[in-house]
Amino acid sequence: MGISRIEQHEKSHFGYYVRLTRQGTQYAKFFADGRYGGQRNALKAAQQYYEQLVEQMPSQPQVGRKSVRNTSGIVGVSQTKSARKGHVYEYWQAWFGSGEDRKSVKFSIKKYGATKAKQLAIDARKAWEQEATQIG
Repeated sequence: MGISRIEQHEKSHFGYYVRLTRQGTQYAKFFADGRYGGQRNALKAAQQYYEQLVEQMPSQPQVGRKSVRNTSGIVGVSQTKSARKGHVYEYWQAWFGSGEDRKSVKFSIKKYGATKAKQLAIDARKAWEQEATQIG
């Protein structure tokens, strides 16, 4: 997202492309060098347009929102793989918080089975959420 420089020599297509997505809707506009009197002016126009979009539609915090890539159905719970010394390990992971306050725990699919490992991760996440609600 943001502003990208486009240079397609074979099509004589030069300018800046502005993209911004808000609540699933993508806003896009191309600023051609020729139309704006050169590369510098096209960039200025693109930057102004982008700033207007961001001002009109500020981003919403991602905290607590489920990603479209989420496969567990629960925010903060994901199935993951890691490789060490030629072995692949699969587990369900729960995480909560951010920065230095971030907590994380993994449950091995090999040890617990896929269903139980996932449930343990969900339970851990819910426990952290309840703890945060009681404290804050």
